[in-house]
Amino acid sequence: MEVLATIFDDILRPLKDFFAKTLGYVMSCKDYVEALENEMDELKSKIDDVKTMVDAEERRGRVPTNQVKLWLERVAALEEQATKVDLEFRERLTARRNQSKRVLSTYHLRKKADEMLITKPGDLKKTGGSNNVADELVHIRFEEMPSSPVIGMASLLDQLRDSLANDEVGVVGIYGMGGVGKTALLSKFNNEILAVAREINLSIYIEVTKDFDMDEIHKVIGDRLGLSWEKTTPKERALVLYKVLSKMNFVLILDDLWEPLNLRMLGVPIPKRQSKSKIILATRIEDVCDQMDAKKKIKVERLPQDEAWELFQEKVGEALLSPNSRIRCHAEELAAKCGGLPLALITVGRAMASKRTANEWKHAITVLKSAPWQLLGMETDVFDHLKRSYDNLPTDKLRTCLFYCSLFPEKISICKDLITDYCVGEGLIDDLYIEVDEMYNMGHHLLGVLKTSSLLERGDDEDVTKMHPMVRAMVLWIASEFGAKKKKWMVQAGVGLKEAPRAVKWTEAETVSLMYNDIHELYEAPNSPRLRTLMLQRNPALAKICDGFFQFMPSLTILDISHTSVSTLPSGIGSLVCLKYLDLCDTKISSLPWELRSLVNLTFLAFSDTPIKTIPSGVIGGLLALEVLYMGQSYLDWKVGYSGTGVEFQELESLRRLKALGITIQTVTVLLTLSLSYGLAGSTRDIILNGCPGLVTVQLPSSDVWKNMTGLKRLWIANCINLEFVIIDDSGADDELPALPSLQILILQELKNTRIVWKGGCLQQLTNLNIWFCTGIELLIETLSEEEQQQECRMITAFPNLKWLNLHGLPNFKSLSRQRTLLAFPSLETINVVECPMLKTLKLSAEKLKEIKGARGWWDGLEWDDDDHISTFLPLFKEL
Repeated sequence: MEVLATIFDDILRPLKDFFAKTLGYVMSCKDYVEALENEMDELKSKIDDVKTMVDAEERRGRVPTNQVKLWLERVAALEEQATKVDLEFRERLTARRNQSKRVLSTYHLRKKADEMLITKPGDLKKTGGSNNVADELVHIRFEEMPSSPVIGMASLLDQLRDSLANDEVGVVGIYGMGGVGKTALLSKFNNEILAVAREINLSIYIEVTKDFDMDEIHKVIGDRLGLSWEKTTPKERALVLYKVLSKMNFVLILDDLWEPLNLRMLGVPIPKRQSKSKIILATRIEDVCDQMDAKKKIKVERLPQDEAWELFQEKVGEALLSPNSRIRCHAEELAAKCGGLPLALITVGRAMASKRTANEWKHAITVLKSAPWQLLGMETDVFDHLKRSYDNLPTDKLRTCLFYCSLFPEKISICKDLITDYCVGEGLIDDLYIEVDEMYNMGHHLLGVLKTSSLLERGDDEDVTKMHPMVRAMVLWIASEFGAKKKKWMVQAGVGLKEAPRAVKWTEAETVSLMYNDIHELYEAPNSPRLRTLMLQRNPALAKICDGFFQFMPSLTILDISHTSVSTLPSGIGSLVCLKYLDLCDTKISSLPWELRSLVNLTFLAFSDTPIKTIPSGVIGGLLALEVLYMGQSYLDWKVGYSGTGVEFQELESLRRLKALGITIQTVTVLLTLSLSYGLAGSTRDIILNGCPGLVTVQLPSSDVWKNMTGLKRLWIANCINLEFVIIDDSGADDELPALPSLQILILQELKNTRIVWKGGCLQQLTNLNIWFCTGIELLIETLSEEEQQQECRMITAFPNLKWLNLHGLPNFKSLSRQRTLLAFPSLETINVVECPMLKTLKLSAEKLKEIKGARGWWDGLEWDDDDHISTFLPLFKEL
């Protein structure tokens, strides 16, 4: 029995234990599931803590460690399993099913919960306690940029190197026209200077381009810093960048910038004083540098002649251009036409590298003159590149201004006022209520925008501008619809033409510019229904235009015949019913035809320096649309009452839209009538008093004559034989409405008995004083009162803003002032002295004087009061 009992015990005990354990699993399943829930709740708090730290690091741009990522993945898997256990347990509580199956499934569920409790939650809680949830940032300090050898940039690199070392300079602006080498300069600076600048922790180059994206800029900077931008907003990214970059010495290079970049929104800290960090931007638009507060501006100029030739020779090949080569002279001419622009030099040089004959080079010169876009690479590599500046212009007014500048010959100085006149004629400046000064200010503003956009260049003085030959070629390419309609714009300015192109070539033309040539006659009448602009000026030999020449130009708007020898306007000019601008200045025309009255849309008419003797009654008065009328040194026989025999002065008064008037006057009656005509007086810019026998005294600036002439720019007094005094006296002037507030130029010519007398005050705005062939003038300024003459030495400032003083043909001129009077010229820059043999002393105060021009014999004969005057003025002398 004992043996049997032992056998049963051995068999039944395991079964007993199994059923006990199984029954325990079934009976305690709820406890295990609840225990698992409690463990998971504790783990979830740990999960929340870790995720909070991870989120915080990610907002700083740092990336979670691989260990943390794996831990979060395991936790997520465990959460999923625990959720399934809980759901399955709750389903078993409510489900009705076979009892034996329910016991079995409950057993398995409890076992699963038990196994999960034994290992996973506890282990994960232990391993999730690390505070180091993200890797430290690992940034790339420097990246080399693609570059090629550059020529002529040593001084620019020195300026950048100095700026990098100057802690007072935080933002550096580099500007210049497209293709001038700004990117090449930055590449060389990055690769040669920043690469070895160990005090700089980070240098980043970004090509911004016109349509930049803030997200892309963030990505570029973030990648270099080792930052991650997942699940971050632009504002969060900017905050992270600011915190990281503020702890570094960085150099951020922003290339090809087209508009100011908001560094605050980008998250880039603006370098403070004594900071090693730098922001260097490159742009074609100078204003962008100013709007980004660049403390240092560097202009990248086109290459000088020697460096330009060196670059061109490098691209063509030195062997081909050896001094004995037959094509060298052609190559030099071709290189010169590139205007020192590196992009053009490289493109043309590569295009010519395989040309081995002189004839091929001659042909290339012809192509570059007439249709440069046909030369290999010019259209895609040069013009498309420059066109981006043209496309970026905000208004069509600016583009039209640029088109007018392209009608002038290469390398010539272009008068800003002349371009403004064209704009007035075109209707670009057509506000009826705009004042005359503002009209020209607006024209200068438009040209200034073109200059700061690197589409025009600075002229020799502030009154002129210049256009780069490649920009000019680009504009003409655009005007001809990218070369597809070459005949649309026939521009052959300054190319030495003896004859005008045949009439058949004018048929499709919309613009024709033949200025600055040697054309003698226009003997064919073209049929040009689309022609809107015709420039014939500066053909000094042009004496005849055939009758009917303008008969078939119904769309003509702008016509310039100035500075020619044309003596008669051809019949048919009255058919130009659309004409708005007509310039006849400096021609030989003696009479205006009656037909001119038909030009009812004419807004601009000029015939200054033209010997007009006859104007038919009703012609001037019929041009009611006129806004500008310049007649200086021309017609002067105006009729007022019984004075004069020519055109009634009332015809001028009928021009209600007139904004700018230049007039020649020969009687005091006409001068007084003009001064009393409020509208005409206010629009007068230029007065020439020629003859005027009744004129004895001219008082400047305070006189009733000048009270309404607020826009007068130039006063020219000539041949007035009875004029005794030009008196400078503003004692009667109104402080709120000063007289002659705009007068800048005063010319006194051939006045035999005239003296300039100072009584008090000054000509505040006068910048240019010319005294020519006035035999009676002995002193520049004198006083009438003997008491004043005997006073102790005093200083007079009659011309506080005078810049140029020109003295010519004054045989009795002895001194600028009397012995006891010192003239002060606080703004004077230039004195020209010609044929003034009696002038032996120069006694004046002029701190800004830059040059004194005169004959060597006159200069050597000057007498000096002391050595200080000699040491001051001697370096300023320039021999005429």
